[in-house]
Amino acid sequence: MVLSREEVETYQRDGSLVVRGVLGIQEIAELRAAAEHFENLAQALDASSSVIELDDVASGASGEKRIRRIKSPHLNHDVFAAQLRSPDLLDMVEQLIGPNIRWHHTKLNAKQPGGSGHVEWHTDWGYYPHTNCDLLEIGIAIDPSTIENGCLYVLPGSHEGPAFDHTEQGVFVGAVPVGSFDTELTEPLILEPGDISIHHVRLLHGSGPNRSSSQRRLLLQGYASADAWPIMAQHQPSDWPEWDDRILRGQPTRQARLDRSPVRVPLPVAAALGLFDTQRLMKVSHFDDRPEPEAVLS
Repeated sequence: MVLSREEVETYQRDGSLVVRGVLGIQEIAELRAAAEHFENLAQALDASSSVIELDDVASGASGEKRIRRIKSPHLNHDVFAAQLRSPDLLDMVEQLIGPNIRWHHTKLNAKQPGGSGHVEWHTDWGYYPHTNCDLLEIGIAIDPSTIENGCLYVLPGSHEGPAFDHTEQGVFVGAVPVGSFDTELTEPLILEPGDISIHHVRLLHGSGPNRSSSQRRLLLQGYASADAWPIMAQHQPSDWPEWDDRILRGQPTRQARLDRSPVRVPLPVAAALGLFDTQRLMKVSHFDDRPEPEAVLS
């Protein structure tokens, strides 16, 4: 699948893009079945595992365990591994960051009914700056993604701005301080199953809680240009085979490309925590005293 010239220009200008109907009914059914496989595994857990992060806000009517996140699903299920390597998706990624593509991460975020799963405003760049900013995130809607159930909101054009501060009182909290931007300028990315969103690594974004009666699952796949090297990584000789195995298209390289992207190093950290627990360190949340769903800026 190829992006039109207008779609490429929209991404370059706004830092985000929605593409409709990329996945068919059968592909969505397979992703849902794969997600349900992990939901079944979750029932045997007493606490979050290295793969399954349990939701601690919402619970099922009959007491079943609910998932907040599946970590690296492509390393733990063939359906997600195949989706990461989808030729249609890689064709679009190639148009935006070039022909040599490395996978960076995958995760499936599930927002459960009853107020689950808000994500504070942040940039992905704030977590993992690289030598250049040719990195992007593809979000695949497994369920409808709406304002009511906590769809992604973005600040168009913010990928061209400064590196946002993600600290509070000198500690990295993985989110920008309240008042860092004008919320009136943000926009929702509303998706139907099979639609995808694409956003730039430096784009400011966040999402509100799920106020609906159904869960909202969004599969996120991160891609990087092969010559974008993580600034804080320390590679050992044993790392190299795995590092080169991350190439999905094109060729690996040992030459990092530098651009003029501003960087704030994500330090100091209080502990090695995931996104949700890191953001809980914030003393002032973007979602304190939240308005009604139709006005929530996620």
